[in-house]
Amino acid sequence: MKTTKHERSNYRKFLKVNLDRISFLLFVVVAIAFTGCDKDETASLPETKTGEVSDITGEDAVVSGIVTSNGGSKILAMGICWVAGDTEPTVEDNFTAAGEFTKDGILEADWDYSITLKGLSIKTDYKARAYASNEAGTAYGETISFTSKAGKIYHPLTVDMIETYTQEGSEGPKESLVDGSLDTYWHSAWSSGVEPLPHHIQITFTEAKNIGGFEFATRDKYARGNNPAQFDVQTSTNGTDFTTVWSSERLDDVKLNPEINKVSLDKNYSSKYFRIRILDTKTPGQNSTCMAVLKVFEDGMLPY
Repeated sequence: MKTTKHERSNYRKFLKVNLDRISFLLFVVVAIAFTGCDKDETASLPETKTGEVSDITGEDAVVSGIVTSNGGSKILAMGICWVAGDTEPTVEDNFTAAGEFTKDGILEADWDYSITLKGLSIKTDYKARAYASNEAGTAYGETISFTSKAGKIYHPLTVDMIETYTQEGSEGPKESLVDGSLDTYWHSAWSSGVEPLPHHIQITFTEAKNIGGFEFATRDKYARGNNPAQFDVQTSTNGTDFTTVWSSERLDDVKLNPEINKVSLDKNYSSKYFRIRILDTKTPGQNSTCMAVLKVFEDGMLPY
């Protein structure tokens, strides 16, 4: 099986122009003219089958198809068409073509294929099916249904939901974590009340939430030795006794402010109480750390 990730039609290769969402019939007419062949009045419609849908995310999905008969004529076009909602998809809706067009049409070696449908909307119902065209017209395979995933849902954080261990008294208040500004920052204690890492940021929701990851920005554009470089996440049933549910590898490629670092967990964890702990820093052995912005999210593409 060949895997194809073409945007729209690969007829661009032989037409040498930028064809984008024009009538599908025009593709077939041009293809017939390109081959220079006379229409075979004995040809029947091709036969095609729709395969399976896989690798569904919030933005794309992979659908397979196969042409089982050319109907006695060259295969001029084939691929997957799809539509949002509950209607039967056709090539007049959205389509992504497969196969390499030649003077002999699309060769049998390309008839078994899979395609990535791109540009999907999150949490949307879709229908898709294979299509194949020859000189007699266009035939369709069975229609299959799927739903794109939810993507990321960010949970708003307010200062009253945040507690930090430890907190520097002279700078970097915890409010800076949730004020949305990259120009302010939180800093754990370095002048008094200093404790060795890990230092944590505790989030208390009013009810249980699903967390699949978080985003953070460094204090500023400098590669400071106390920039966060390793994390774990803890949850609790009572806000006092915490259990580690996930740990990261050391992050040696942390992006500097204003770029945002996105950290995904292995699944979504549900709890009212979360701690994001900084286990280590860019320069190991530091006793303080800092951060400009913190956001947490539920990830609809992770298991629960």
